[in-house]
Amino acid sequence: MPFFRYKVMQNGKASELTLEAGSEAEAANTLWRRNISVVRFLGESATLKYERKSLFRFMDRGRFNVNTFTERLAPLLKANIPLEQSLAVIEEGMAGQSGITVVQELRQGLQEGKKFSELVRARSAYFPPLYPSLIETGEQTGCLAEVAQELRRFMADAKEFKDFVITSSIYPAIILFVTFTMIILLFTFFIPRFSKLFKDAGKELPFLTQIMLDTGNFMKSVWWLWPLLVILLVYLYRRSASTGALKTWKDKILLKLPLIGKIVRDVQVSRFIRTLAIMVRNDVSILRAVSISLKILQNSVIAESFAGVPGELKAGHKLSRALGQSPFMLPGTTAMLRISEESGDVAEMLGNIAESSEREVKRNLKRLLAALEPAIIICLALFIALVVLSVFQAIMKMNAI
Repeated sequence: MPFFRYKVMQNGKASELTLEAGSEAEAANTLWRRNISVVRFLGESATLKYERKSLFRFMDRGRFNVNTFTERLAPLLKANIPLEQSLAVIEEGMAGQSGITVVQELRQGLQEGKKFSELVRARSAYFPPLYPSLIETGEQTGCLAEVAQELRRFMADAKEFKDFVITSSIYPAIILFVTFTMIILLFTFFIPRFSKLFKDAGKELPFLTQIMLDTGNFMKSVWWLWPLLVILLVYLYRRSASTGALKTWKDKILLKLPLIGKIVRDVQVSRFIRTLAIMVRNDVSILRAVSISLKILQNSVIAESFAGVPGELKAGHKLSRALGQSPFMLPGTTAMLRISEESGDVAEMLGNIAESSEREVKRNLKRLLAALEPAIIICLALFIALVVLSVFQAIMKMNAI
């Protein structure tokens, strides 16, 4: 169904409201029944209009945060508070208009008799792929509170890993920034000043010093090229995040990089297995759980290697054999899954495999960052030594009689 946008007055405040309905007349009738005053009709769209993405969206504190939403929803449902009332409590605690609008839309959908899972699925820009499927399972089994607790743990673990990566990357990022700043200053300020002394003294620059000077002059003469290069890199990065040949090429290159390739593989596969474990633990069928978990895979090469798993399961093969067809499956996990299938404890084994893989990812990431820091420092030291050598040669030649 289409979405209709209105500017309305609620509690004496003007705000924008998006309503899903079969027609404009139905939407207007719904607003009238709720005693909501319409100021102006803003238009219709086939899909929900989400927030405009920006390079500075991390500064938008009012943006809807699914982690915060789940963190607040789970304890309310566990306390046997009805879903619509729980959303009302969450809405009161939302800090920004964006988050309030999303929760309002969810409440309105529930009041119209729609399922919570359908409402969440229609807002895929805000919720991860497994979210609506698990919510739907909770609705069907009457265990929505338990499912919300499972989602809360999953979102908390994902956020913890993301925070770990960001925190661990701060120091190497600072070192890289200082390194590039030093290089730019040396090439564009220090070496040209030093070479001017040589020219004033009528001396010819040594070969190494001349190379440094020519490099600095080139960097200054094409200064306009560097902003364009940054824009191009940002554009290529955004293009490589979507589907297409560029993304496939990027994904292949990442997997071939030493150590980084292993980390990328382990992160992708562990997320896939973790999602699969959550789905199976909440009584979702294996076939459906695999189909949903495949959406978690962001690396197109790894996703393609697992694409045949649903077909294998439909053919009657066990999960261990189906997953074992992928060359990216974690070593030893196929045999572990085979044993768990015989004992009937697949979900527990999948969870153990995911935990083990996540610990391995953290260890490898720490090793990579630990190796990166001295590598950057050594490269900076070698470069400075090269500059000092060129200056020393120039001084020796100047003093030569």
